Amino acid sequence: MALQPLDQWLARRMGQSVVPSRQELREWQLDRLREIISHARSGSPFYARHLADAKPEAIATLDDFSRLPMIGPDHLRDAPERLLCVSQDEIARVVTVQTSGTTGPAKRMFQTADDLEATVDYFAWGMANIVVPGRTTLVLMPGDRPDGVGRLLGAALARIGVRTVAHGVMENVETALGQCLDEGAHCVVGCPAHLNMLARAWERRGLPQGRVESVLLCWDAVPDTVARNCARIFGCRVFRHWGMIETGLGGAVECAPGSGLHLRETDVYLEIVDPDTGQVLPDGEFGEMVVTTPLKRGMPLIRYRTGDMGRILRGACSCASPLRRLDPLVWRISDGVNIGERTLTLRALSECLYALPGLDDFAAWFGQGVLRIGACGGSGLSAAVASALADLPAVVQGLVSGALGLEIETRSNGAPAIAGLGKRCLKILGEKDQ
Repeated sequence: MALQPLDQWLARRMGQSVVPSRQELREWQLDRLREIISHARSGSPFYARHLADAKPEAIATLDDFSRLPMIGPDHLRDAPERLLCVSQDEIARVVTVQTSGTTGPAKRMFQTADDLEATVDYFAWGMANIVVPGRTTLVLMPGDRPDGVGRLLGAALARIGVRTVAHGVMENVETALGQCLDEGAHCVVGCPAHLNMLARAWERRGLPQGRVESVLLCWDAVPDTVARNCARIFGCRVFRHWGMIETGLGGAVECAPGSGLHLRETDVYLEIVDPDTGQVLPDGEFGEMVVTTPLKRGMPLIRYRTGDMGRILRGACSCASPLRRLDPLVWRISDGVNIGERTLTLRALSECLYALPGLDDFAAWFGQGVLRIGACGGSGLSAAVASALADLPAVVQGLVSGALGLEIETRSNGAPAIAGLGKRCLKILGEKDQ
């Protein structure tokens, strides 16, 4: 079996000439975790207090590491500079992240030049499995800021001989489709909502399969329905990616067999814990994703609670990589509203509505007992949305009991349902938002 690009990256990142075994990788991870604890305790007054009882020499196993206290998003909002372990002169970029659907202070992440280089390197090896040298990739991501995600991805693609066309965040699907055709893009990278719109526009024009050879769905949770739509309409391979600003963007990406997302295990150590007890869960069980960034020297995160739910898949991938696999199904813990005795989630809405042939994109809001859907697409969409929602138990129960009202607005202007690239959420409206 041919060596996968990510396995080559893993060996290089670990400073080895051959791909390590799973046990060798775990031992290497444990050494790096001990090192980052020591580095954080000596470089950050916050970590010196927070990890006062965490003696690196006492961390004999990964289970020992999992008993250390956790941190959370508030630490990145209230005083993120307290987590710095180097001088601010060594910081190359500061990223401000406003979480979707919330107000108040934004999270801030500090990145060194080494952090940015590590991201470009990972992107290059990860994309080597998705694109072919000499081809063209259309990137529907922000590309205007230095060291932003679009620029980093463009630099990575250049390293493997792939031409990049930076479209930027998609604002109009016809404009994006026109550029895709004019530039002869063989691969398209973007968030699921925007790629679904592009696929539907492609379908309406009756364009042939095969021109687009691969698609990478990233930035946000990927509904299975969207992945299927892109594969069917473009007639191409669809790859999925998981990552966060907190992980240095790259976190996990699908390999050629498509049996899960291989984790970026040198740079992101992932634990799955019970969100209520903090107890580490075995592979195969869903829980909160807790990440540690053992190679980040500037602003390392040690046992950071992401607020995302996911699971590690059991067993090994058919590609034989030693890298663990993340289930593509990832969602926010806060993703959902209670309607009577049932919970309605954005995941359920996405799988239900993106399956509609006439729907390009949608947004959802809930407040004062009313579910509001803003849908983009073709004619007759309002009735189709209402009919599809009738298949969701939480909606049916709410409508029958009178606990839920339903409002559907539609438009066909070619713009996404939500402007920009913020991660989608089922937004909860207060009285002042009504």
